[in-house]
Amino acid sequence: MQTLMKQTIAAVTVAATLALTGCGGGAGAINNGQAGAIAGSVLGAVVGNQFGEGDGKDVATIAGALLGGYIGAQMGSQYDRQQLGQAVATGSPRSWQNPDTGYRYNATPGQTYRASNNQVCRPVNVTGYIDGRQENIQMRACRQQNGQWVTMN
Repeated sequence: MQTLMKQTIAAVTVAATLALTGCGGGAGAINNGQAGAIAGSVLGAVVGNQFGEGDGKDVATIAGALLGGYIGAQMGSQYDRQQLGQAVATGSPRSWQNPDTGYRYNATPGQTYRASNNQVCRPVNVTGYIDGRQENIQMRACRQQNGQWVTMN
């Protein structure tokens, strides 16, 4: 039974990592999102294995690995969201390079306006330089009642 559990944890960790991270960058390098997914899958499997008995324990282990991988991947890309959030909140252009991926970004927030629901919003133009290609993203950010800005596509 122990061997089956170890094989299950290993298989789930690999599957969750591949499913959540997709194909990585060149030269075998992994980014924060991928590293977070790997660590989250392993930790989630360990935590999930602490619950249930028999087949229920196996299900909890698999669920823990999948959930941990998802959460880890989301936390791994936090750096870019923080940088974008600072540009949106201040209304000032911001440029940065992600130290893990090497990707460069320029975020240029526009003037604020009142949306139809009376919410304060602003357009945001983001230019990313990813693997030598320029990507342009136009989005909108709106200030929530608690004062926090949330980006929307």
